[in-house]
Amino acid sequence: MKVLRVFFLGLIYGWFMRWIIDQIFLNDNLRMITNENEQLRERIRSLETNRPLETRPIMQSTATPQPDQRPAPAARAAAPAPAITRSQPTSSRRDDLKKIKGIGPVMEKKLNAAGVNTFEQFSRLTAQEVQNILGLSKRVVQSTDNLLTQAKKLAQQKSKR
Repeated sequence: MKVLRVFFLGLIYGWFMRWIIDQIFLNDNLRMITNENEQLRERIRSLETNRPLETRPIMQSTATPQPDQRPAPAARAAAPAPAITRSQPTSSRRDDLKKIKGIGPVMEKKLNAAGVNTFEQFSRLTAQEVQNILGLSKRVVQSTDNLLTQAKKLAQQKSKR
């Protein structure tokens, strides 16, 4: 009789612990989904603003190309990323792009070589431009929108300071 009591108490205790663990994982999963939905809403809002490309500078340069001198989109995608001119003061305006989750030292060097040194510059890039700068990999293609959203948030935080 004592064995049955211990068995049933253990069974009830096990069910209770499983319920608690399930609740913890459920709440964590809902929190992650809510954060992802908010990031997607922000990304949609930023895409709906529909700013033309000419009003979103990618790099600071002395000469801007005229609309009739621009290469075709296919040629632009195949062209290597332009380098930074040495006359620009980049060290004082350079942000640590590695603060963006998913950007490491190698990707930061690629972005800096393309003239993207601040969160503001990075947030103004399009998904296609980011993929052209960082190279086409499955990881970059999947996380480009997330990287841009993080850059936008960091740029907003920096501007508030």
